[in-house]
Amino acid sequence: MHKFALAAERAVQIYAVLTAFILLGSGVVYLWLGHWPATHADYWHIYDFCLNHTWLESALHKNWEHLMFFPSFFWLADLRFFHGKQLPLFLASLTMLFLTVALLLIPVWRDDTVGFTAKIVATLVVILGNFWMARAPIIASGGFNCVASLLIASATLSFVLLPNLGVSSVRMVSTLLVVCAAVVASFSAGIGLAIWPTLLFLAWCLRLPWRSFVSLGIAAVAAIVIYQQIPPHLSGYGTLQAAGSAGLAQVPRLCRLVGSPFFYAASGWHEKPFSSQAARTISLWGGEAGLLLAVIVLVFILIRRNIAKSRLKLIGTALITFNLLAMAIIVVGNSSRGPHFQSEFLFPRYLFFGTLFWTGLVLVGIQLAELKQWLRWPMYLVALALPVVVFPMHYRSGLHWNSARTMAEAGATSLVNGVQDDEQIRILAPAAGGTNYVYRVAEELRARRLDMFADGLQDWLGANETSITSRPYKREELSGQCKVAALVRCGNGAPAARITGQIWKSGHRVPKTLVIVDPGGVVRGIGHSSSIYSENRFVNSTFYGSRVMQTWFVGYIRDYDPGLQYAIRSADHGILSEEMIPVQSSITKSTNP
Repeated sequence: MHKFALAAERAVQIYAVLTAFILLGSGVVYLWLGHWPATHADYWHIYDFCLNHTWLESALHKNWEHLMFFPSFFWLADLRFFHGKQLPLFLASLTMLFLTVALLLIPVWRDDTVGFTAKIVATLVVILGNFWMARAPIIASGGFNCVASLLIASATLSFVLLPNLGVSSVRMVSTLLVVCAAVVASFSAGIGLAIWPTLLFLAWCLRLPWRSFVSLGIAAVAAIVIYQQIPPHLSGYGTLQAAGSAGLAQVPRLCRLVGSPFFYAASGWHEKPFSSQAARTISLWGGEAGLLLAVIVLVFILIRRNIAKSRLKLIGTALITFNLLAMAIIVVGNSSRGPHFQSEFLFPRYLFFGTLFWTGLVLVGIQLAELKQWLRWPMYLVALALPVVVFPMHYRSGLHWNSARTMAEAGATSLVNGVQDDEQIRILAPAAGGTNYVYRVAEELRARRLDMFADGLQDWLGANETSITSRPYKREELSGQCKVAALVRCGNGAPAARITGQIWKSGHRVPKTLVIVDPGGVVRGIGHSSSIYSENRFVNSTFYGSRVMQTWFVGYIRDYDPGLQYAIRSADHGILSEEMIPVQSSITKSTNP
């Protein structure tokens, strides 16, 4: 029996390590090949403000009542030093995500109350909670992930350092560091203010001296007052009144936010989307179970005040408390919106906090299982089953965001060509203002040569192909086909056409940049291919099941004349191909009439 127990223990360790590597590796690949390549969503509003105000005004600007003071320096630096390209911003946000995981794992591996197997299983849970691709609407966006991961990383740092406030020799320095980390969390987003009640709760459960409560309390009041005084002032009083009048009606909404990971995990196993009623039911039941477990755990911890003995229990309790308060703030902040919020409880941006809430619950369960031997294997089985349960949605989200990136690149290509193609640009557009807002701000980006305009491809439009490069044409053995797919319009109202097709170089390589020329050799448009090249067949087959269309491209013809014969050349690295592929005039539909 003893040998069987050792073999089972070793099998759990091997499975947890392999699964953690698979989740981490696939998550990084999916994020790299599916992150946002251009300005998108709220960042049209944010960049519009930043480009017309000083850096201090931009940092202090509240976007939808969220003060993102510290995260704003990421995109302000990107606009200033990296021409607004999204790749540096994404790399910075990915670094913050890795930092969050590292800070969460420090207390796990420093905990002497749990064994090696428990630490490995806890590591798997932390990686799953942070790199699950269902969270991609946040973590695949450089800007949004800078906000969210900086918020969580700074909050986690304060949790890790908080026990040092009880050590007299380092109390002053530790208090300063905890308060600074909490201030960064508070001024990274509106829901970051949940850090202060979380710290006070943890300080009580850690049995810290009274002077620690005074320091944290003063810092909390100062942070809240400063946040409120920065204009525009929060309209929270009416919101709080609406939340109070609704009373228990807010609890089901909170449960749906808490239970949203259940809905997304279940959706991964179904080809057809759930009905709205089924979505509400699944998320509500899961949220009720999670909320009940959280209340039981927090009440026992509040009474016993024994989390100082286990760093794993401390970080799990902190994640439960902070993310539950964050979701409560979301519910209260949206309570005045009434029935409209009923359809938003499953918005993926809220899943960011729901996954970390459940991560905290599982971590507390793993620590408890070390004390209750009868609970040990059931808890391990639950933790080890989680990757299997959530992996279908992980895979489907990775595939979806690769397609979304391709569509976003097509939208950016339309802006480079100065074409207003609402069908392609809609994926980049913000909720407020829509495509018209994109077209207006894009002109400012064009004038400043930022983001999709940084490479200067728009300067080729209207120039003769012989003048856009000083290098000789290169034989590429170009092959493929393309056609006019839709009629659109230029920004000045002139006719334009969207063209699509597949083009290869020798060796089945795919050109990334293409130029469309008229019979006179004048460049009338720019084309762009998908980001995954066909030589990466291993990536396509391993991570996407060979379901990615690797050679598809989208381009545009300005001032389109159906009577002319247009052709395409590859133009990677500014070198034009000798060969040309004719554009077939096969119009299927018209957009933007």
